[in-house]
Amino acid sequence: MRFNQLALPVLALSVDYVAATYETNGGSCPAEPVVSSASSTTVSSVRPLIPSYTPSSSPVVLDVDLVVIGGGSGGIHAAIQLKDAGAKVIVIEKKKQIGGHAETYYAPSGVPINAGVVIFENSTVVSSYFSRLNVNSTFFNPATDVPPGTPATTQYDFSLGFPIPAQNASATQAQNLAIAAAAQSYAINILAKYPWIDAGFLVPDPVPAELLLPFAELAKKYSFEPLLPVIAQYNWFTGDISTIPALYGVKGLGPALLGSIFGKFIIPSSGDTRTLYQAAAKELGDSIMLESTIVSVRRTVKTGKTTTGVTVLVSQPGQAPKLIRAKKLLVAIPQTMKNIGTFDISGDERDIFSKFTALGYWAGVVAVPGLTNSILNVGAQTPYNQPVIPGPNGIQASSAPGYFTTSVGFNDLNYTEESSQAVIRSDLARLAAVGGVPPGSAQAATFPFSSDHGPFNLRVSANDIKKGFYKKLLALQGKRNTYWCGAAFTGHNSGLVWNFNVGTVVPGLKKDLGL
Repeated sequence: MRFNQLALPVLALSVDYVAATYETNGGSCPAEPVVSSASSTTVSSVRPLIPSYTPSSSPVVLDVDLVVIGGGSGGIHAAIQLKDAGAKVIVIEKKKQIGGHAETYYAPSGVPINAGVVIFENSTVVSSYFSRLNVNSTFFNPATDVPPGTPATTQYDFSLGFPIPAQNASATQAQNLAIAAAAQSYAINILAKYPWIDAGFLVPDPVPAELLLPFAELAKKYSFEPLLPVIAQYNWFTGDISTIPALYGVKGLGPALLGSIFGKFIIPSSGDTRTLYQAAAKELGDSIMLESTIVSVRRTVKTGKTTTGVTVLVSQPGQAPKLIRAKKLLVAIPQTMKNIGTFDISGDERDIFSKFTALGYWAGVVAVPGLTNSILNVGAQTPYNQPVIPGPNGIQASSAPGYFTTSVGFNDLNYTEESSQAVIRSDLARLAAVGGVPPGSAQAATFPFSSDHGPFNLRVSANDIKKGFYKKLLALQGKRNTYWCGAAFTGHNSGLVWNFNVGTVVPGLKKDLGL
């Protein structure tokens, strides 16, 4: 798997939480502590759409085939594919680096700590992309490939400061059998019925009524309830896994991810997820425009008697403005009205994109002196033992002693870096009171890396799904010289994002560009 945000990989066949720590092999790391993140040590902020130049400035004109807005997983993958097909491409990225949620903090020892994307599902599109970028990879499962001597993970309800007793061998065996049976039922009743799950939201019309049910009801119908905690943890943060529309639940467990959970995932051999995007940056070179602010987007500019094109006006610190003239546009940023509302949005586009709601997601690295083991957050009184929200999935030990990855889920976007870190400090205080972490951990903890990954999981209501939302969304592809990609079209899983590019976006662009 590697769906966009594996905050805390867990063991699918046991209740025990297994830390995904391992030794890197062959990765080069800086000698001093470095944060490889667009937001450095602060939550990423949305750049104001204000040009950094005076109105009298003359823009530099750049003519290309395709302009891509967003240098994350989907945008960079598509840019590589179109470049290989012979297109001249420019990628516009607001941050200081490409890669989206693939962020790495380098500990003082030089060990890379992946704070966003951790692992990738084992699929053809993933392995092909690694091969294309000449990035060495290896197979890995965080549940089973645990280095000898790794301290045992403990389990607590962080909100209550309540320890969750470890299961005995017979209980673990029974749970493993239940999960295996649930997986078999899921494969027969869901995966066989909906073969498009890994290809995008290619929902049938009319939408099957069972995909509109709360996900727990579908799970009960087909006896795969034991899989729900697995789906929730490998897709952290999903919102309440029991109540989300079943469509979103099944999109969180396609055949490639299910096979990886019971087999192996793909990771860079370096142990550093950034390796993939460093290779992509080298391939694209000056075609990437970092720290860019979009001033205007026009998508039906007349270029001939019967043809139109796209213009994007961009500013960068200390540089002359750039006017990019392109035949086609690919929008690869989260398609919220906050992000795209200043584009020349049509009425149909506004009607569609304004229906999206989003969850909040903060990711960070926390240093906790004296703590050596991972801690899993298990809801003692919640459906399917989900963590109480706002709250983290756990505190996961890294390969750098004393440094832990963590992430906090929110049911809305009303949070800040300070409030996110306050959640972790409050949890550490409750854990310290019951001996779960060293005394004083809440006060001693520091956060050398912090990043906002919201808006996360753009979704619509079951009623909107029923009314054909995804049919309307997919129908936007190619209209007004524009294509769209990213997690809103697939789910937060890099493999699925790339599948959608390969199956829908790239063929459409190649056809329109005459490639």
